[in-house]
Amino acid sequence: KIVKRKMPMLICVFLVFTHSVPFLEGCKSKPSTTTTTTTTTTTTTTTVYSPTFVTDPRKFVVYEGNNITLPCNVDELGGLQILWERANTTLALGDTVYEDDENRVHVENTENGSTIVIREAEEKDAGEYVCKVSAAELKHTVQIIVRPEVEPVPKSGLVTVKEGEPATLACNITRGNNKPYINWELESGYPLFWFDLSNTIPEARRWSSGVYRCKASNGWPEPATAEIRLEVQHTPILSLTPSLDYTRYWTELMLMCSITASPLATVEWYKDGQMIEVEEDVTTGEEQVTHRLHLKEMGQGYRNDNETWVLDQDRLGLYECRARNMMGEASRAMEIISSCDRDGQVQCFKRVKEIEKLVPAQLVNNTEVNNDEED
Repeated sequence: KIVKRKMPMLICVFLVFTHSVPFLEGCKSKPSTTTTTTTTTTTTTTTVYSPTFVTDPRKFVVYEGNNITLPCNVDELGGLQILWERANTTLALGDTVYEDDENRVHVENTENGSTIVIREAEEKDAGEYVCKVSAAELKHTVQIIVRPEVEPVPKSGLVTVKEGEPATLACNITRGNNKPYINWELESGYPLFWFDLSNTIPEARRWSSGVYRCKASNGWPEPATAEIRLEVQHTPILSLTPSLDYTRYWTELMLMCSITASPLATVEWYKDGQMIEVEEDVTTGEEQVTHRLHLKEMGQGYRNDNETWVLDQDRLGLYECRARNMMGEASRAMEIISSCDRDGQVQCFKRVKEIEKLVPAQLVNNTEVNNDEED
């Protein structure tokens, strides 16, 4: 009986213990759980093939009108195309040409390179040309030499001043690249060591007259030239020269009056102060004009044995050549004093002091000096 009583109690205790386990578990603190996520980033590097240029960058100097030829070669093109640019403008890509309204651009492609040709170069074609292959660049510089041109000032090419006045000789550059430099020379080629566009002779003299050349050079094969003719107006300058022509029966005396004058002078012949009519015999040279007076039968020739012949005394006297222009008047004279026989022992003529009548009066001294120089 006692045993029977204890058995239920044991069972109860067991049950209590059994049901108390969940209860106790529920009173415990719950553990914390942390979740870690790992992200892996993959970087892909793409290598762009860039060939190496075997052509060096250069400066090309091209004359206007010639062709511009620019090469661009690489070690291995590898199927890439070559791009040509100028001033950020595409000229050609591969075989295709762009911006060529005048049909002057041509591209010649090879296995590993390209050559661009621009025909009949113009001034506007100067600049920097870029050859691009992938990320690589090659730059060429092109300089165009443009034919220079100059013009005289004034455009007529004639400068006229009075003796003693300043004379300015000038020219203008109307065309040319590079900028031309200037030098001057005489018509003979004698250098003047003038290097400006405008040059002034402070006091022009008659010997300053002539052709002056303004030359412009900029590397073009031939310089441009403008000619300016300077005319210094002055009183006439004269020389009077006798010449004897002995013929078979008679002797002819010819008086040659050579005149340098600007402007041209009118010429008159006088005998003993009276104007005479003469047969015109004039020769015009580059610097002077020669008037001739023929005096026939002024003496006996080498076969004339007429012992009774004598020279008419009216043929003797003072023969004068006068030249006149707007600057003044000058004169030369020769006196015939006897017959001009071939076998004569005495000279038949003699020089006399020239008669000078000048306008304006202030030029008298200059003319006297000039005439003395001619003597």
